[in-house]
Amino acid sequence: MSDSQNNKHNNSPAKFLSLLNIIIIVLILLAGFVYLLFFERDTISYEEKRELAKFPTFSVDSYLSGDYTEDIADYYDDTVPNRSFFKTVISKYIMPLKGVKYGDGVEIYNTGNKNNDNDKNSAKDTEQSTSSQPAVTETTKQTTVSGSTGKSTKGTTTTTATTLPKANEAEANGEVSNNILVVNKRAIMLYGGAWGNEISYANDVNAYKEALGKDVNVYSMVLPTSVSYYLPENYNDLVASEKDDIDSIEENLKDVINVDAYTALLRHKKEDIYSRTDHHWQPLGAYYASEEFAKQAGVDFADISKYKKHSLSGYVGTMYGYTQSSTLLNNPETFVYYEPETEVEVTQYSTSFTDPIETSLLINPENLDNSSYYLVFGVDNNIRHVKTKCTNGRNLVIFKDSYGNALLPFLTSSFENIYICDIRYFDLNAKSFINSVEATDVLFAMCTYSAVGENREHISENLNK
Repeated sequence: MSDSQNNKHNNSPAKFLSLLNIIIIVLILLAGFVYLLFFERDTISYEEKRELAKFPTFSVDSYLSGDYTEDIADYYDDTVPNRSFFKTVISKYIMPLKGVKYGDGVEIYNTGNKNNDNDKNSAKDTEQSTSSQPAVTETTKQTTVSGSTGKSTKGTTTTTATTLPKANEAEANGEVSNNILVVNKRAIMLYGGAWGNEISYANDVNAYKEALGKDVNVYSMVLPTSVSYYLPENYNDLVASEKDDIDSIEENLKDVINVDAYTALLRHKKEDIYSRTDHHWQPLGAYYASEEFAKQAGVDFADISKYKKHSLSGYVGTMYGYTQSSTLLNNPETFVYYEPETEVEVTQYSTSFTDPIETSLLINPENLDNSSYYLVFGVDNNIRHVKTKCTNGRNLVIFKDSYGNALLPFLTSSFENIYICDIRYFDLNAKSFINSVEATDVLFAMCTYSAVGENREHISENLNK
């Protein structure tokens, strides 16, 4: 056999493999093209708490400026079919292979304080804070509640919804603007300090007491976050002290009753009082804070054994959405909440206290994504009135941020009527509202980030509307 024949024979397998590789690559690309072009595209990211990009509307100006084609590219990039599945695979199997770890299994996420020129909206729905502090967005998908876990209403269908941030709005509307530490399978927001705003908060609450007079009890319960209890000591130089700022608030209150939730929670720090994967506390933490408030208010308080306990497994909350940490994703937690066994009547109103509808105390978690279990307590953009079986003549108004939602079930044995209002979504003069519902008690209940951040401004605004 000649050399040319040998070379031709030896090259045949190589040519075949090369051709086979080309065919496989073309088929993969073709399959990917068909998948991306024709399969149903996602419209909402529940992990990131936002709507995904929408296909742009054509205009000559947008085309000539290049915005139209850029928005098309953003649309296809942002709305990949089964987007959550692919993000989970990437976070679980690829992200752990890259990046820098700090110490033994410790990760620090600095997402920056990014601005988006396309979004001019204020972050009204955000637990905002000063520039040195994180701020987190409260959103949920539209939820239809039917036959929920509350016992107050039978056969009632209620629709509650908040508006998800549009595509690219998450950063401008309060995506975490500073550092998050992931340590011991827990995400912790690194508190930046009040810088004098704690005194402004105290003065704002004092103004309510002065306006309402001696016949209405006014309470301040500023709620610490998990950084106060679970930050390893060797990271203390990364944060300011929530305890110092809370103490400063107490020192500046005048005729306002301080509720020391910090110490009440400290006694139970070994229990599951805060979520590991979410910026909120667990309902058990709200129970201990409610117990301390009831003690200060001099009202009855039902032991937790009197509640029906519900456990929801597989909970991976907001902090995964902000960090995309594979540590959080691979270590979900159980969300445990408590339902009062006594019947209550719940009426939900608009933020201007109109359009009443009967609803239930808790939202059925079957209607919630597993990253949104905290929303069993409801969304923020409404006013709710809870009429209980209690007959002590005490009527409570709660002004709160999203932390305060979890308090409501635990106070149903303590007050005859409870009105819960979010300071960010309140369209009335607060003094007039308090007097109209014949409140005997007013509680300000919010986390430190709201008390000393931009959300604090709503407190005084609501009194002067």
